[in-house]
Amino acid sequence: MICELESLNSHIMNREEQLRLIEELLAGVKSQEEFNDLTDELKKRGIESLLRAELTEHLGYDKNEKGQSRRFNTRNGTSAKTIKTANGEFIIDAPRDRDGSFDPVTVPKHKRMSQKLEEVILHLYAKGMSTADITDHMEEMYGVKYSTSAISSITNQLLTDVRQWQARPLEGMYPIVWLDAIRYKVKQDNRIINKAILVVIGLKMDGKKDVLGLWIYQTESAAFWMEVLNDLKTRGVEDILIVCSDNLKGLTEAISGVFPLAITQICIVHQIRNSLKHVSWKDRKALLRDLKKIYQSANDKSAQQALKEFKNKWDEKYAYITKSWERNWDNLTHFLAFPQEIRKIIYTTNVIESFNALLRKFTKNKKVFPHDDAVLKSVWLAVQQITKKWTMKIRDWGLIVNQLTILFPDRIKL
Repeated sequence: MICELESLNSHIMNREEQLRLIEELLAGVKSQEEFNDLTDELKKRGIESLLRAELTEHLGYDKNEKGQSRRFNTRNGTSAKTIKTANGEFIIDAPRDRDGSFDPVTVPKHKRMSQKLEEVILHLYAKGMSTADITDHMEEMYGVKYSTSAISSITNQLLTDVRQWQARPLEGMYPIVWLDAIRYKVKQDNRIINKAILVVIGLKMDGKKDVLGLWIYQTESAAFWMEVLNDLKTRGVEDILIVCSDNLKGLTEAISGVFPLAITQICIVHQIRNSLKHVSWKDRKALLRDLKKIYQSANDKSAQQALKEFKNKWDEKYAYITKSWERNWDNLTHFLAFPQEIRKIIYTTNVIESFNALLRKFTKNKKVFPHDDAVLKSVWLAVQQITKKWTMKIRDWGLIVNQLTILFPDRIKL
């Protein structure tokens, strides 16, 4: 008992002594700069002490110990290693061993930048900050100066993750898939051109959404859509029940070529926007009311009757509208064959448009991207941020999956 009390008293004295020494050190500090210098010096000595302790553990004997253990690996002096902190950088003397097998945990080999700072840089990049803005922020907040090329080098590490994500295996069945594009300005051949990233969102059999991939393109074509759809197929997608998209050039033909059983539903909202492009303001309200009678019909037969009435009323002024609806009729009205719960999620691409709106919030600070990889890095990081919240099933999923099972008994296996 007495020994325990003596040990406790010794510990208390040591602790009190430590606090007294800290107070003495701080007593001479007169400015923030002096405090930062003292902090770095303490941190430098602390890190060096931890490294020496790690090396002792690695070798199995103390520095001044003699014996058989010293016949094998031994200490081999020190080497300078730069450590970066919130206040700047300093150099430590990192101990070495003779055979180079010492790999410390405190300061890992070949890592001059702290993991925390790298994570900060990636987080800022994900939030849409430009490399120049990140450079300024890191210098202002952490006192560390990085060039824009260094920031790019750090974020380029993401490309490996992007490619692995883009090549990951997918599920065999997706009841519904939405396709849409988001456009960005990109430098190419000393010019600034408009490019688009095609985003594909799939509804899984568990009722949750997933971004299946990102593809960058400059012009729409059936060949491009074929490439995208074949990529999905190569990664494991065997069947898609319904594909919802804008009336993209060549897409319907590509879907028929790769997933011939898939139903293609053109977004009604896009069709209405295109219909109203050249309508005078005084006619818009009445014309829109008549268009609603078409897509809010109970079935295809009543929708055709509503289109006929629209044609008789408006063709004299806006014949192009009727022709557009007639030309795309089948792909515009597929949704009318489904129950209301399914209609609500396939007659429009709102699911993916709202997602793209969130992408724009993340990337709004970047007016022009220097190259395609820069676009992909930014959008992919935004995708990771947004989809973290996709933990819930879509509304009425239990009812919807039962309806789909009845409508597609040979293609859905629960």
